[in-house]
Amino acid sequence: MPEDRPIETPPPRGTRPATVALPAADGDRRLAAVVSDFFLPAEVRLTEQERALMNAMLHGLIDHVADELRARLDPASASACAAQASELVSDLTRAGLLQDHDLVAVLLRRADVQRLAQGASGGRSRVQRWTASDDSDLASAAMALVAARGRGRDRFGRAALDLADLPPVLAEGLVQMVAAALGRRCSEPSDAAIARAAADLVGATPTTPRLAEIEERLAALLGSEGRREGGLAVALANDGDAPLLAAILGLEADIPVEEAFRLLIGGGDLLALLLRLARLPRREAAALLAHAGPALGIGDPVAAIELFDALPDEQVKAARTELALPSAYRRARLVLDRNG
Repeated sequence: MPEDRPIETPPPRGTRPATVALPAADGDRRLAAVVSDFFLPAEVRLTEQERALMNAMLHGLIDHVADELRARLDPASASACAAQASELVSDLTRAGLLQDHDLVAVLLRRADVQRLAQGASGGRSRVQRWTASDDSDLASAAMALVAARGRGRDRFGRAALDLADLPPVLAEGLVQMVAAALGRRCSEPSDAAIARAAADLVGATPTTPRLAEIEERLAALLGSEGRREGGLAVALANDGDAPLLAAILGLEADIPVEEAFRLLIGGGDLLALLLRLARLPRREAAALLAHAGPALGIGDPVAAIELFDALPDEQVKAARTELALPSAYRRARLVLDRNG
């Protein structure tokens, strides 16, 4: 008679049958992540567009680094290192190596810049006009910024990242991480060969000024005597030029530009504080909040200008002292305070 199921053969003596470990009741990592993301306040949650752009920039950057590493190997070794960027990103993410505060901050800033630029009024921007200025220093600085911003886009016109856009320490660390991930997926070249390729790539990375440094250079020129323009902050806000606006306000406020950028896009309360820190005249502050408030994510410009008026000088002074500290120092002190 045929049997519905064959008789099972017992396992050899001394072996253990395979088992499947059931997930713990509170151990569903996906559910925990969804719960955390679902209840994030709307003002801090990434939009789908921002998430997609940051993901594309990260994959593009890692793909570029991997290509540069393969180009420094012999042809046989390079062909044995055909790992895709998605595989390398997956490996590095699982290992926790890409969850780097400074790297994500660069990606987020680029995404924020593109989002704000898309809400601009359109037309020829102030920076483009300055390239034709009779002031040769101003024209040169504006042209350098236009060229640098052009390099920061891929062939489809989307924001992109290159190693030269990263701070040197961050760029070197990323090269070494990608090299290690590539080495694990290569069948032929030795670790030593890939490490040499990584060292060569780090040494060949151009030391040209980063985009943020070029923006700060132009901001410093615009703030110098004889070049100050009335209503410049409002004009840049209408252009959607958040990086240059943050650079100007940061220099006027005597705080790091990165902190000024966070305040600029942080909502009405933080923008009101930034405008006070930068000693912006009330009339210009009110115009900026009224005309560019929606693009900067300010729901109630009236409440923001009321806060601008009501902020005590002592609080503004204390904020200036605090924000002038290096961000890494402030983050470390916060962790120490929490765990002290």
